[in-house]
Amino acid sequence: MARTVGVLIAEARQLLNDEIPISGLPRYADAELVAALNDGLLQVRTKRPDAWISYGLRKTLPVYALPADANTQFPIEDQFYSPLLFYVVGRSELTEDTFADDGRAVTLMSKFTSMLLKHTG
Repeated sequence: MARTVGVLIAEARQLLNDEIPISGLPRYADAELVAALNDGLLQVRTKRPDAWISYGLRKTLPVYALPADANTQFPIEDQFYSPLLFYVVGRSELTEDTFADDGRAVTLMSKFTSMLLKHTG
């Protein structure tokens, strides 16, 4: 399966148990999930600038929106895909009041950071 923006958002929805329900309205809007992804990419650049070598260190970070960018290839190496997935899910759960499990959200955000920093140096 190709690693695209749309696939990452779909996987985040699965982990959030937020696939389109019978009512037709998910708990998290696409815009919220993509905003979390865009912020996560910024966090990766801050913590691991080497992740952007193949993309271009001096290039402006991509900012995605759905549905326009659903088929856009993931911009950095695959090793950063899972940490970003955890970031999107964790950040999204932190904003959910009704069904939130803050412990899980904090664990996912910590996992994001530890996975990013694991392979440095």
